Amino acid sequence: MSYTTFSLAPFSQRWEGGVLKLETTVENRGDRAGAEVVQVYLGLSEPGQPPKRLVAFQRVALAPGEARSVTLSVDPRASHHPFDVFDGAAKAFRPAAGPITVYLGTSSSLKNLTAQPLVARRGL
Repeated sequence: MSYTTFSLAPFSQRWEGGVLKLETTVENRGDRAGAEVVQVYLGLSEPGQPPKRLVAFQRVALAPGEARSVTLSVDPRASHHPFDVFDGAAKAFRPAAGPITVYLGTSSSLKNLTAQPLVARRGL
């Protein structure tokens, strides 16, 4: 619970060194200091997968009226396999089939998230 109000600017996404980078600006619009947690979810259109999975987050503390640029990273090689699904028959992870949606916001609720299709990278 916070005693202030935050806003997020629309986010951008880019691939850098094989890692997905998402950038937004967080602004404290209230008159008290506070902290917000910026969260990144991926929606894999693979049968049997949850509608979205948390893949990155960052806590941002801001003074009243302060705004700060935030960059979150999603590494496809991370141990939590953000872009993959587990194939039970093969007993291994494999890349998810179909389109992927990137969500950025302050909670898992769709009303607090902005969605974009994943930007393509060469070789993905």
